[in-house]
Amino acid sequence: MNPEEDLATLRHKLAGLERENGDRMYLVDNRAAKTIEETRTAGDQLKQETSAALAARSEQKRRAEAAGGWATESTLSEKVEDDGDFGFEEDEAENERRAGYRTAEEQPVAFRPPAPPVQAPTPPPPPAPVPEERPAGRHRRAAAARGDDDDFANTDWLAT
Repeated sequence: MNPEEDLATLRHKLAGLERENGDRMYLVDNRAAKTIEETRTAGDQLKQETSAALAARSEQKRRAEAAGGWATESTLSEKVEDDGDFGFEEDEAENERRAGYRTAEEQPVAFRPPAPPVQAPTPPPPPAPVPEERPAGRHRRAAAARGDDDDFANTDWLAT
């Protein structure tokens, strides 16, 4: 082999190694830049979350101090400004329209036929009186003398 050819071969190999080294350095630098950016965004997010939690905790502390030092659930909870809005008002208009109610802005109904008169039902005739059943013989006199069916004078209340 010729020394000039060996030199050309070595220069070619050296150029390939330099190119490969440059590509590797580019990938390392690119990966490092990406990691730094991810770390920075994660740090910013953590800083925002921490500042929000710190603000919430300081607000709770302020409310507890305003309540005389009592840190109860009612003093620390968020206050609701509009307690009366349950969302039923939206449904009322539709329900009233279905029921036939009209608002003051709507035109009244021109004519509605009168309802037919309702005849009251006739009451049934009273039942025939039932003759009083009288016991026969000596029991008749005892029932008449007693006059009360709920006489428990002769009952033994201790018997089981």
